[in-house]
Amino acid sequence: MVYLAKKKRTAAQNAATKKLVAFNKRKAATTKRKTTKNRTVKRGKSSTKSRKSTTTNKRSTPKRTMAKKRFPRARKTGKGIASSLKTGVIGEVVKGIGAGSLVSLVMSRVMPNSPITPIAATGAAFLTGGIVGGAANLIVSGGLGQLGGMFGGGASMPQEEFGV
Repeated sequence: MVYLAKKKRTAAQNAATKKLVAFNKRKAATTKRKTTKNRTVKRGKSSTKSRKSTTTNKRSTPKRTMAKKRFPRARKTGKGIASSLKTGVIGEVVKGIGAGSLVSLVMSRVMPNSPITPIAATGAAFLTGGIVGGAANLIVSGGLGQLGGMFGGGASMPQEEFGV
């Protein structure tokens, strides 16, 4: 094992150490002076009183010694409307509809009247809300008939031809 030799301290380091020691001694002396000046005189009791013996009520359940944690009323109420909209099937529906409407809004600003908008909105709904969110977005946006325009299908109603 190789031991490295300690570096010698410089004169500036030694001076700084002496200064710090002197400062700490002065500080200790002033705090000692303060405590001795302001010391209060303790007086003994004039007479000792005997305590009265009392009977304690015996409880069947043990007494809880630790303090009870208290929570605000808002936490105690349990699941509110906001938390029920975030979880479960309803949460997936809300996520799907929200993502679909947001994507359709952005697409209408970027590329108005684009045939890709319903597909992009439905895709975003499927990505965020899963199958349930995608299906909910399709129902809200107008069903599968809206997607048919992309693939060459026109209106979903059959057209009548008028002959002469």
